[in-house]
Amino acid sequence: MRQIERASIERIVSDLIKADGIIDTREIEAFDVLREKYGITKEDDILSESCTLSKSLNIIANFDEETKHSLMNDFRKITMSDDFCAKEEALLLLALRLILTIKIPNEVTILSVESSVINFENSQILYLESEYNSIINGQMKLLYRELCTEVRLSGFELVYLPKLSEHYSSISEADLLRIAEFLYPKVSKERIYTIVKQIQNLSTVSFCCDQLAAKLSIKELRVINPSFLIKIGESTVNDKKVSNFLLVEIVENPLFTIRMIMDLFAENYHNLRLNYIQETKGRFIFTGYYKQIFDILMLRKGVRSSVVVDPMRERIYFPEADAVLEKVHRREKALYALFLMESASGGINFNQPQSPKQMDRYEKRMKAIIHKYQLIYKMFGGDEDKAPNIEIPEIRLPMISLLKRQLSKLGDVLYHVDDYMIQRNIYGNYAVSISSSLCLCSGADKNDIKLFSESENWIKIAAL
Repeated sequence: MRQIERASIERIVSDLIKADGIIDTREIEAFDVLREKYGITKEDDILSESCTLSKSLNIIANFDEETKHSLMNDFRKITMSDDFCAKEEALLLLALRLILTIKIPNEVTILSVESSVINFENSQILYLESEYNSIINGQMKLLYRELCTEVRLSGFELVYLPKLSEHYSSISEADLLRIAEFLYPKVSKERIYTIVKQIQNLSTVSFCCDQLAAKLSIKELRVINPSFLIKIGESTVNDKKVSNFLLVEIVENPLFTIRMIMDLFAENYHNLRLNYIQETKGRFIFTGYYKQIFDILMLRKGVRSSVVVDPMRERIYFPEADAVLEKVHRREKALYALFLMESASGGINFNQPQSPKQMDRYEKRMKAIIHKYQLIYKMFGGDEDKAPNIEIPEIRLPMISLLKRQLSKLGDVLYHVDDYMIQRNIYGNYAVSISSSLCLCSGADKNDIKLFSESENWIKIAAL
């Protein structure tokens, strides 16, 4: 047996012993027997500290069937060595059996994620999918009460995001804003407003792909079929807390899948306590997945944000990242707004043509570009006649450099911050690489946010 294989066994046994937070001497004695059986050394102990549960199970899953069944019996003996199987131990045993010895048509995966990134509770089950499945979602809605009853009898709570959004939409927007401001006093009102809108319209796909997979970099969730996610415990890996999750694909029917999971769980643990976390009108739940979902939406790390040009208040900001473009003057703000508007049509090329025949067309185009910039400069409170002449490189290039420097400071909160900068491509066109669907503007009412293509003022400027 290779060292990494012995270390993987050590990791699993260690997590089983620590699962319930109680170290019993009988468990240690049983572990000593196991160490001798598999030849586990001190060096293996040290290596196991750097192994996640996910990695360990992936290694052991490649053993032959006889070895896997033998190991599963050993794992169960460790768990029952103190004559009691706690809920935390039963969850881990459930995952081990599904990976190692039970043959089911469902795809089963173990995820190990740093707890600083995601820290759900053991008592909740989350429905996830990376692409909308109309059949499974239809069943989820039709069978929702039965599903909730099944998991509640086993001491769990089902979290189905469309129902969560439906619940939060039943609370008045004013009340939601007040609650969110109370819970997150340091977050700006604009971002609070954005998050409340998101939570009222949250879909499973967007949360799975945009939040868990992209923002939190849980790559295993980038492409998944409809599945249930269950936290099965925690490990300490290289002195860091790591949360472990069981991801079980739904095959044919979500109720069949839930019953299969709960029945296997009940073979090792008999629940005596119901989970009474329930959504009722006017009640805002702020624990477990409910809290974590809000926290993830509020998290500014690696956000793919829209850009809002707000000339009435002389600002440009990124609502999803709760960030503002700072320490730039109205001349740079107007220039950035111009490029956001023009990028949809390929950007702006300032290079003068070599051919005299093309010069006339170039001058007409540049005259229109300069006039557009002057009008935007005026929108930001400047004097149209005193707007900088952006055709002159010595004026334009330092402005672009300043914008790049200030945008680079937002690298911690903007996902792919380079895409938000004015860049020159191989054809000599200056443009901002983000999608036009992320380029927004605000009118007299700061909450009246729309696409450039939907704003009468910006449509007129773009048409020049």
